Amino acid sequence: MKKLLILFTILIMWEGSLFALETYNLDNGVKLVYKHTPDKKVTSVQLWMKTGSINENKDNNGISHFLEHMVFKGTKSFAPDEIDTLVESKGGQMNAATSKDYTFYYITIPTFNAEIAFHVISEMVFEATFPEKEIEKEKPVVIQEIMRKHDSPTHDMWVYISEQLFENTPYEREIIGTVDNVNSFDKKTLLKYYSGFYHPENMTLVVVGDLGFDKAKKLALQYFNKTKNSQVINKDFGKPTKLSNVEKVFKKDISQEYTALVFRAPPITEKDRYALEVLTEILSGGEYSLLNEKLKNIEKPLVNMVFGGYMGLKKGGSFTFFYTRQFEKNRKPLEEIEKIIQDITEGNISEKSVERAKKRLKAQTVFQREKTSSEANDIGMAYTLGIEDYYLEYTEKIESVTIKDIKTVANSIFNQPHILTKTIPTN
Repeated sequence: MKKLLILFTILIMWEGSLFALETYNLDNGVKLVYKHTPDKKVTSVQLWMKTGSINENKDNNGISHFLEHMVFKGTKSFAPDEIDTLVESKGGQMNAATSKDYTFYYITIPTFNAEIAFHVISEMVFEATFPEKEIEKEKPVVIQEIMRKHDSPTHDMWVYISEQLFENTPYEREIIGTVDNVNSFDKKTLLKYYSGFYHPENMTLVVVGDLGFDKAKKLALQYFNKTKNSQVINKDFGKPTKLSNVEKVFKKDISQEYTALVFRAPPITEKDRYALEVLTEILSGGEYSLLNEKLKNIEKPLVNMVFGGYMGLKKGGSFTFFYTRQFEKNRKPLEEIEKIIQDITEGNISEKSVERAKKRLKAQTVFQREKTSSEANDIGMAYTLGIEDYYLEYTEKIESVTIKDIKTVANSIFNQPHILTKTIPTN
């Protein structure tokens, strides 16, 4: 009981602190989103870009990820490899990531050195030079990443699933691209993409820490209020091809079976995302989740591991059931999953499981946001995708989810065509 009271107090304090969020629009279109955390002595500076593989085509697929590598390799003020050395010498941690919908760069650093973060990231997104020698040096690094992905026993499955789910859209392709594309990238190609998509109007600057707002605003104006001699590029997403039930089996030299049952789901920009997160937690949240209780934690386990959950993107989503087991020529795990799906679509979910899922999700969010960089990450993702409520009202929205909400969205997903794919042992 004492632990529950402590958790409840933390939730109340956390929700109240959300009102400290401040925003400011720079003249060039960059949006500054600021959160004051006075109890922390570090500041996380993150620059989120509204571009990822969603803005690529077949011929330049992989350019967003490759460009993310290249902005570390030389800017107007910094020589290749100087950026990492500088940030580390000032006690900072630095990284970047590319997704289908966005690219972001972050530096988390002691607050007294925060200006370094503003300077470095602004150089990377406005002043990268793309030295031709560095481009050629980086190609084998990225190609090695591509080749490592092929070593995964489930690689072919996930590629096939994306191709089926999102055929005729940029989402059908992998973020990392292809070997041929990477080898084709040159300075001219990179600069063209950089000019159009690394545009101020595509940028959200997130600052979380004990750096004062006036100082954060001053540094944002000093380093990020720059212009580019280009127009922001807007690309048509396309319309996914109509999906039919499909099954595909891959064979590899492996010791167990991998199976995925996948349905199309709403994008993360729709309100159904909260019911889908609660459903995911019911199905897969911990050792005593519904899927574990029905398929794994039984006298004769049907699987070695099992997961069921939602993944949302800006323009689409998926709901996936995935399990591994020793290979057997029967459909027992699938049959059990089908029974669970039927119960969910009929609304046969206990209030207890829903409430437990809500508490777990809210608690996870509280503890995740204890870390400055994680909170900045949540803010950046929400504001970049245009779903500010996902950060501002998360616990309130999760708390409002009902069994009826879950039943409604489950019927909209699970009564539609599916993709069933497996990777099984060769022998």
